[in-house]
Order: sequence, then structure tokens, then C-alpha cells
Amino acid sequence: MLSDTLLMLDLTEVEERLIQQLTRPFEIRMMSIKPFDPQNNASLFHGKNICMVILHAGPDQTDTITGIHAIKKALKRPVPLLVLIPEVPPSPLNKFMKAGADDYVVMPLDADSFAMRFYVLLECGQAILQTQQDNEPDLDAWQVIVGYIQEGLRFFTPKSQLTLKGRRPISDRWIPEKRIAVGGDAEIWLVQDRGKAKKAVAKIPHSPGMNVNALRAAAVLKRLVYHPNIVHLIEVIKENDRFILIQEYVDGMTLWDLLATRPSARKKEALFLQLLSVVAYAHGHGIMHRDIKPDNIMVRFDGRLKLLDFGSAKKTTWKDHDTSPQGTLNFMPPEQFEGKTCLASDVWALGIILYLFTINRLPLCQDNSVYPMDVEMEMTVVAPRDIIPHVPVHLEQVIMTCLSKDPAKRYRDGSILRNDLLGRLPDFGNGSQIPGW
Repeated sequence: MLSDTLLMLDLTEVEERLIQQLTRPFEIRMMSIKPFDPQNNASLFHGKNICMVILHAGPDQTDTITGIHAIKKALKRPVPLLVLIPEVPPSPLNKFMKAGADDYVVMPLDADSFAMRFYVLLECGQAILQTQQDNEPDLDAWQVIVGYIQEGLRFFTPKSQLTLKGRRPISDRWIPEKRIAVGGDAEIWLVQDRGKAKKAVAKIPHSPGMNVNALRAAAVLKRLVYHPNIVHLIEVIKENDRFILIQEYVDGMTLWDLLATRPSARKKEALFLQLLSVVAYAHGHGIMHRDIKPDNIMVRFDGRLKLLDFGSAKKTTWKDHDTSPQGTLNFMPPEQFEGKTCLASDVWALGIILYLFTINRLPLCQDNSVYPMDVEMEMTVVAPRDIIPHVPVHLEQVIMTCLSKDPAKRYRDGSILRNDLLGRLPDFGNGSQIPGW
């Protein structure tokens, strides 16, 4: 039986050593070609179980695009392709993705953040090979895979090329029941596991050009898989050249819907502590969500909070040239309108939610989704005690620190915010601090 082969094209010695370290636990054959000549080297791919290709982009973007086309043509089947890109202007990036790259990393490489995205594509590529070798796996094999999924060790089952037309199953397994929502990057569908009562959510990119967000969300969810307030990733499927995320279905309501039921102060304080816990955990891993808002927060009927939608999430060490604003208008801090984000940007959004819990209204209501750069950048926040005088002084201080326009004056991350909140208000959580409505 042929070993899985990882193909490295024009990688430097340092990059190859890093890949060798990352693949040490696996039985994977490393194949290095340099210099890579798309016209003459493509024949070397034949007869090998290639599970992933990593290409170091050269200074000439046209040559790189030609190389990507040649790689895709020579492989003749889906194989994840990761491109390492030097510090360059943003214009070539979309061209690389349109040519067929699945993800890119801007150099210099950060070993930790690179490893997250590398493992996502590697596992996907190995799953593709396994699917092709076992066209009809027996039940025991599938039970083993399910076991891996439950332990958070395997997430990828690329399979058929079916679509949602006629509600045909995704990957011969997940039966679409109804479309839940349509976002800027993807459609969200409620799906059911064929032959089982298990429900899940399928996040389907509108086009292959949006695969990068899906893959990065998968990498983030994989890193945070063991936190109880994270919506869990079940698997990633590749269909029609799109990476589809199959995620845990949360049986509950959005935070907006819950607030409409006028929950008690105790309930709101308990929920905010859960939200703080998951954000602090993500920040501890250097991950910023960048779109924390009530629509992305679900509360199960048993009271467990789940933070959703990591499509805009980013690790602090990830380098890219996309400076377009990410997030939602009424929950974005000033720097985010300029395409700049840090962990303290999430702290701003947490402050907005704590203000909402306390005052029962948003501190800022910008209504300009068409031209977001035209919003009033002064962002003057009325202090909570100016609206409800009996709001505890320390609670107001925490909220206003979160909502400092200068990110350097906010809490640096969710953990520092949590420590200060509980240090100032040790009884926060029992319903004694947030005013009742």
C-alpha cells in the first residue's frame, strides 16, 4: 500500500524542517522538488498518494499562478494546496485563490499559527485519500471515524460532489432540512444525520473563493474544541470545490431573542460570565473572534451559552493584507472600522453586551451599513449611571473601561477583564449587580 505523500515545491530548508517537525507523528512520505518547473515536473506526481501540496510562491506572480494551474491539472483530483507567500501587496492573493489554492500563509512563518492551518489541510487531504481507497467503508470503520470525531481528533470527511438541489444529502450523510440563514460568506442549513435523529448545522460557502474563511474557522474551532461554550466542529466536507463546515446544532435561542423574554439579573450575570470564559479562553490561545454580538451567541434551553461564527476570527500572529473592516457595525470599536484589530477589540464588544445587559439598550446605534466609514467616529457613550443612577459604581467603571476609544486604555484581553470584574464585584453572578428591569 502506498504511503501518503506530502509534496513540497520550492520550499526553503527552514520551511522543510518545520514541515518535518509537524509531520513527525504521522507516517507520511515527504517529497521535495526544487526548483519546481510546472512544465516538466508535473509528471512526477503520477502514481503517488499525494495528500497535500505546499508551494512557495516566487517573485513572479504569473509564474506562481501558472504553477498552481499545472499542479491542479496534474493531480486530477481534490488535493489541498497551501501557498506560502512573501510580503507582497494584497492584489495577487485573490488571483492565487482563483487559480486553485485552498489557503495561503504570508511569510515570515509563525510556527504556532501555521501549524493550526497546516493540520486542517493535512487531515482533509488524508481523509480524501482514505475515502478514495475505501469507496464503501464498512460500519465498523465508520464507527471508528465517529469515535475520532467525538474526541475532537478528526473533523474531515470529503466525499461526494452532490449539491443541495432536491435536498440530496451532503457527503451522502447529512440531509438538508431547511435553510436557517444567509450570510455574507455562506448559507447556513439545518441538516440531519441520515438514519439517525442527530441534527447539525452545515455552513456552506457561496463560492470556492470563500474557502479561506471556512478553513480558518475550522482551524480556530479545532484549537478551541474542548471549551464547553464553543460550538463544536463535527467535520469538514469538500464538495464542488467548497469546504463545508458541519457543526453542532444548538437547541435554544439567540441572545437577542432571550433578551426579549426579559431574563432576570441573575440569568444575565451568569450568561456574561460564560461569555467571558469562552472569550478569555480564545484570547489565551491568541485568537480574536472579531464579531461578538447577540446574533452570534446562542443560549441552550438548559442555560448553556454557545459562541458561534468564527468566520471572521483570526490569530494574532496571522499575517495577511486584508484591511477591510470585519465585524458588525454596532459592536465594532473605532480601530475596527480601519481594518485594525487586536484582542482588545473583542473587549469592546464585550463591553457593549454588558452595557446592554445593564441598561437594556445599546450604547451606540449606528445605522449606516451601506457606507460604514461614514459613521460618527466620535462614538460618545453615555455612562450607565447617567441613565440609571443605582448602577453600581464598579460595574460602570468596568463597562467604561471596555468602551475606551483607545484600545490601549481598555482591558488587554478577556482574562484581564474577567479578573478585574470579579475583583471589583466578587458577587457578580448571583444577580446582585445588574439592575432588574
